[in-house]
Amino acid sequence: MNHPDPHLAGIIVVNERYFPDDEQVPAHVGATSFARSVLRCLQRAGLSAGAILYKRDEELDEPWVHLERRSGVLCAILRFNFDMRDSAVGDAIAGAANRLLAEQDIDGPSMLYYQTDALLGFHPEEFACCVTHHGPFVYDFIGTFPAVATGWAFGDADKALHLLKYQELGLDKVRSSDRMFVLQHSHLQRRHLVSRGVDERRILAVRPPIPLLDATEHLADEALRDFVDDAELLVFTAVARLDYFKNIELLVDAGVRARDRGIPVRILVIGDDRDDDTARELLRARVPAGHRADFLAAGRLSKPQLHALFRRVKENGVFVCPSRYETLGITPLEAALSGVCTLMTDSDTVEARRFFPAAHRFAPSRDGLADAIERMHTSHLGIEQLGKELQVGISAEVSEENFERDALRAWGHFSRAARRLAVRPVADQAS
Repeated sequence: MNHPDPHLAGIIVVNERYFPDDEQVPAHVGATSFARSVLRCLQRAGLSAGAILYKRDEELDEPWVHLERRSGVLCAILRFNFDMRDSAVGDAIAGAANRLLAEQDIDGPSMLYYQTDALLGFHPEEFACCVTHHGPFVYDFIGTFPAVATGWAFGDADKALHLLKYQELGLDKVRSSDRMFVLQHSHLQRRHLVSRGVDERRILAVRPPIPLLDATEHLADEALRDFVDDAELLVFTAVARLDYFKNIELLVDAGVRARDRGIPVRILVIGDDRDDDTARELLRARVPAGHRADFLAAGRLSKPQLHALFRRVKENGVFVCPSRYETLGITPLEAALSGVCTLMTDSDTVEARRFFPAAHRFAPSRDGLADAIERMHTSHLGIEQLGKELQVGISAEVSEENFERDALRAWGHFSRAARRLAVRPVADQAS
């Protein structure tokens, strides 16, 4: 579907490691699927001009760009580091965008879409742009959680300070530029940006994109199959990273508490690289020896394998999102939309909470989650029916189609505003 003016051609800007050659490999972060959905939306609308994939390279003195095709998408690969001059990185972004446009014979203005704000402080002024802030705002996090938690959450104090610096630079640009817009996927995001002075008129919301896969794969891991098949009640979660934000310790502790009450729970945790067992070992250590045979922690799954797991556990599985802080929460929505009975922490710092009815929320404590697990287990409806009813309720609001409708409406609005406020040539400004 080709849109007439004023829709601008779009180029997505995303971290290279979040844009793998194969769309189905395990995601490093949940925002990976969001960026893919934006790209698909632009492609279907005839508005895609490709992607800029950036990666830090500390050995370079100047930015470096080359073009290649990945997953059928023309991409400009940008290598840079944060010690380079701001103007050099900005010029490299502009050069990468112009090369993509020229290679595809696209004339006229275009708009960059930044998946997150890492490079927003370097954005070249000659382009309009919009951004979705997927990562937690350090400033907001510090105002919500104890200061000591910041280092745990972001890796260490240096990483947190680096992230804070570039988030603040990006925020300064969004505040000051009328041609910078926000494609909002989170009320948490909007609340923070407006509180920091961003004009609400340049923020438009989209419902989250949750593309569901066709049932084409069976669960491949035999040990994992045996573990879930033998469970009378499987309580599980799946995340890209086992970090402070995900609060997986709460799931483990609540699962143990439920078992102590006599509920026949098996606990499954999926997350982190398969060859990095550090966090999974710490979770295992929380499980008393008498319960350990009913606990399994495994590495992250590819998207098709995760959906194969969802299909396999509809009769006996309860997916749990125990997160402390989530600007969205894609995987619990995927689970619910797949028909899996899903429990969501009842916290206003977890965005996906607003899509879940009260019966599927739990107080964010060990006993609160254990109570919810017991409630699901003893329901006269049964686990499978609870999942079906949840699926029906959420699917009315959350879908790839609803996302595309929202995103194209926002893209058109941003395009019209950007054209009205286009940067004038220097000669015009002087006259």
